[in-house]
Amino acid sequence: MRKGKTAVKLLGTSSLGMGLVIFLFLVSEQQVHRNNAFTRRIPPHAITKKFDLDLGYNSYYIAGYDNNNMYLGNGTAPFHVLQIDLKSLDTTHIRLSVNNRGLQFRNVQISVLQPYFFLFDGTVPIVLRGHLGDWSIQDSIMSPVFFDKAIPVGKTELVCRTFDTDSQAITLGSFHFDTNALANLKPKILERQIDGVFDVDGAMTSTPDHSLLLYSYYYRNEFIVLDSHLNIKKRQNTLDTVTKAQIEVTSLKEGQISEMLAPPVIINNSSSLEGSRAYIISNRLGKYENMDILNQASILDVYDWKKGTYEFSTYIHKTEREKIREIKVDGNVLYVLVGNRLSVYELRH
Repeated sequence: MRKGKTAVKLLGTSSLGMGLVIFLFLVSEQQVHRNNAFTRRIPPHAITKKFDLDLGYNSYYIAGYDNNNMYLGNGTAPFHVLQIDLKSLDTTHIRLSVNNRGLQFRNVQISVLQPYFFLFDGTVPIVLRGHLGDWSIQDSIMSPVFFDKAIPVGKTELVCRTFDTDSQAITLGSFHFDTNALANLKPKILERQIDGVFDVDGAMTSTPDHSLLLYSYYYRNEFIVLDSHLNIKKRQNTLDTVTKAQIEVTSLKEGQISEMLAPPVIINNSSSLEGSRAYIISNRLGKYENMDILNQASILDVYDWKKGTYEFSTYIHKTEREKIREIKVDGNVLYVLVGNRLSVYELRH
């Protein structure tokens, strides 16, 4: 009889423990995705879908523009470019002619800045350059620093994100394509809070003409607008109230290599910059927003960095399993890479 009572007690305790774990998980999910400290303005019909273009694969990224054409690079086919005529929607598959195949390419990125295209790999590190339409490499240079992200801001200059050995932190810098000079590092742009690596991680993008840059932190409510020489034009907070990255980091090797101990709270995702407006994807729900919306859409927040204001928000609809990988705004047109397709919207400011 006692054994039966003990079994019942153990079963009850086990069920209670499981229930508590599930409850704590649901509460933590609410905390990750919700912040009741802000309220969004969501005007009706802020965006109107124009069309979807099936790309066949979910590995494309936006490399840039040239007149009426958009160019997409492919993460799994690094020397392949997809050219899209935005008027006729005709597509052309382009194979880049690269003579440096003997190098150990591991993280190839392609960026278009009319009339050139740039191909770079910061793990080599090398930068290659050619003319649009020719699609063969005419010039190449070994980079003075290793980098993980780069944006060409002129014929001979690139802005990059690299690791600064002096400050032991991730930093932004620039170097010239036609010289072997060391990169001009700007360690004060990205502000360390915890480790100087994970806590300053973020999305780096530019206006379509690459004259202005946008860096939006992933784990805090802030973005930075810079000119092509890395002079800060604006630091601005987003709607969210998380001012310090909510991450746990541990050192693995003599304080030089670190990793996250738990999934971080992501405040900002992909972003885009057009004129005075910054566009940032955030899946953090504000007050009065239903949790179910995250299964149906991603949230686009719009800011005016010249005025220092939050303007409005809108929903970009998707299916539950799809992920918005990248957005780009050019004029009043919003391009969204989601799933296997390119979705194109008209923005109504």
